[in-house]
Amino acid sequence: MSNIDFDKLKSMNFALPEYDLRPMQSHIAQLNRQQEQAIRAIEQAREEKEAEELRRHNEIVAALKEAGEKGATIVVGDNAKDVQIQQNTTGSTQVIQNTEELDYERVRNVLTEICEYFALPQFQSAFGGNSDNVKSIVKETLNAVEKKEDKTLIKKSLRVLREIAIGAAGNLISSGVVALLGTLPIG
Repeated sequence: MSNIDFDKLKSMNFALPEYDLRPMQSHIAQLNRQQEQAIRAIEQAREEKEAEELRRHNEIVAALKEAGEKGATIVVGDNAKDVQIQQNTTGSTQVIQNTEELDYERVRNVLTEICEYFALPQFQSAFGGNSDNVKSIVKETLNAVEKKEDKTLIKKSLRVLREIAIGAAGNLISSGVVALLGTLPIG
């Protein structure tokens, strides 16, 4: 160690180089401003869309009220089925024949959505002792739908499932099952 000349080390510069970070900070600040502007523009567009939807809704409600006051309107909901309206006739009759077919794809979609409820912890508490029965009915009916088996048997299974769900009413899960089954023509 006696061979080291420490005087030479004293003359060396070991200082870390200094970097000017202001351009990078300026660029980051500019990006943040652009992002904030984009967010404000999106929020404004959403608010304008919501305001337009509300305006349209209010227009429709006002028109319906006005027509209702004049006695000229019957409001039929979105999911109304098998509705016939007869006007300005006395002593006449109408007959409606319901021939709506069971749509396998629609039934499959509803049953698949109900299957997603199985994983929720509320499912067991909603159906209690019937939870295994519900799972079994859904799986067997889904299997029958995929094989395009007899529509009458599929409808009967769906009606049984609906009755079980109605019996478990008062729970969000069972109400959801009832609502989903209500979209199907199962009688």
